[in-house]
Amino acid sequence: MRARAWDYVAVALAIVALGSLTAEAGPIVGYYESEFSGDVLEGHWSESYVGGGPGQLGDEVRASSWDGAALGTQWELTGAAIDSPPVKLLDTVNAHGDGLIIWYTTYSDGVLTLTDQGPWWNPADPGTAYTVDVTHYAHTTQNTYRDGQVVASSTIVDMEGAFRDYGGWTVDFVVAQAIPAGFAGPDEPLPAGYPDLLPNDDMGGAYGVAQKIRMQITPEPATMGLLGFGLGAMLISARRRRAKR
Repeated sequence: MRARAWDYVAVALAIVALGSLTAEAGPIVGYYESEFSGDVLEGHWSESYVGGGPGQLGDEVRASSWDGAALGTQWELTGAAIDSPPVKLLDTVNAHGDGLIIWYTTYSDGVLTLTDQGPWWNPADPGTAYTVDVTHYAHTTQNTYRDGQVVASSTIVDMEGAFRDYGGWTVDFVVAQAIPAGFAGPDEPLPAGYPDLLPNDDMGGAYGVAQKIRMQITPEPATMGLLGFGLGAMLISARRRRAKR
């Protein structure tokens, strides 16, 4: 009888734990990516040269998912600006102007919006979007030079944030490949389908594509602990049943 009572307790704990995830009505936790599963739409980005040129303090980045017709249909980043001079991590450029230079640039502020068009949206949530305050945002950029000219450039974006309306819930957002596509300014406007240069198009800037995106949504630690406790209780109960056979 005691074993059966323990079974009931284990099941009850697991149900309570799982229920706490849905009762929170936050985004659906999990791992999402663009490259293999196709869960996340890739996007376009723009960088406004607020500081007067690339990599200068204050330069502001915007990025959005792109479904071929509209921006921001799944996710959108706004307000992230360079907060310290870029750090040169590697420089192998030789006397002929050939080699690599890798820069590391940090940004401050920024808001990531996840819309109800993504697989993370919880139907139990009456809202239409999740707002994430960015807590860490950095670029690692590799430029390849030939004869002193940049012939290839690619950036890895590493971003972390906290959900504004769901305490303890976090997101890790990685763009494994952000590739420049061109430059814009008063005489060269942005093509259709790219985020506007803010705060002012007249300052000029760059634009490109965001590819190979990976995103991990994690709930508050207390919720995960409760879920683990409930599932652990069920495992112990199953082991006890097997031991009595």
